[in-house]
Amino acid sequence: MIRILLAVLVTCSSLSLSAQELSKKETKAINKRLKTYVKLTKKEDYNALMNLIYPKIFEVASKEQMIEVFNSLEAQGFDMIFEEMKITSLKPVSISTSANYVLCPYDMKMKVALVNKEMQNLEIANSMLEAFKMVYSTGTVSLDKENYTFQIEGKKHLVAIQNSDYGKDWYFAEFDQSNPMLLNMMFPEEVIKKTKELVKD
Repeated sequence: MIRILLAVLVTCSSLSLSAQELSKKETKAINKRLKTYVKLTKKEDYNALMNLIYPKIFEVASKEQMIEVFNSLEAQGFDMIFEEMKITSLKPVSISTSANYVLCPYDMKMKVALVNKEMQNLEIANSMLEAFKMVYSTGTVSLDKENYTFQIEGKKHLVAIQNSDYGKDWYFAEFDQSNPMLLNMMFPEEVIKKTKELVKD
């Protein structure tokens, strides 16, 4: 009886350990999709990028609506340039669930220029500066007042999700703690809790 109990404990320990580690196949699949995600983000190819977004988010806003929002930024007078988006690690979120979640921290650098002449005044620029500082509270935001250009640098977090409801592919969603309502709609409570712990590490 003792031997059986020991065998069960060893098996459970092994399962717990493997659940916290990515296989080579999983790592390769995630990195391949991430490479495409970063490439499309830098190219601002939002139509193609939607194919990599976690489909559950489209219950909140359709693909067409999201593409329209991204494309409307230029029409509103914003020119966004992603200078860098570097994935720094892959951290499995170890929980008991049918879906798989992996935290993907990344370093980013981005420029946002105000190209609309009506927006090129210091009052608007300073208001936007404060707004950007709130969104990127863990990074740095500066304003070139001569050129009305913001330089934004910081660490952000994607979550890679493999959910059988949407097939075998890995999809991505931003883990934005400033938007708890959206997080609660996309992720189980336990996933949010564990991911927040990993973000702090």
